Amino acid sequence: MYSKYKPAFFFAVILLVVIGCSQALYIPTFTDSQKAGISTDSLALGRKLYVNNCGSCHSLYQPERYTGSEWVKVMPEMQKKAKCNDQQAAIITKYLQARSKQE
Repeated sequence: MYSKYKPAFFFAVILLVVIGCSQALYIPTFTDSQKAGISTDSLALGRKLYVNNCGSCHSLYQPERYTGSEWVKVMPEMQKKAKCNDQQAAIITKYLQARSKQE
């Protein structure tokens, strides 16, 4: 009987982790969009893609953890794993770079 509920339990735990991490991520502002050189809506899409695509495999890192150039370095490998197209990867990168650690 326990094994019957095991998949649902693990799904619930993963869902809570993703939701919890996504709420800690910044919500893009107009200032962020000016810094990134794209619209606030595009940055919001980048956040959504980051949560949905990247968060499905691992815990999400705060953008401030790495510099902009470090995010650029890691994205090609992560893009393949997350099955993102080039446009999606670019938007995720812009989102992360908008609040990345100073170089």
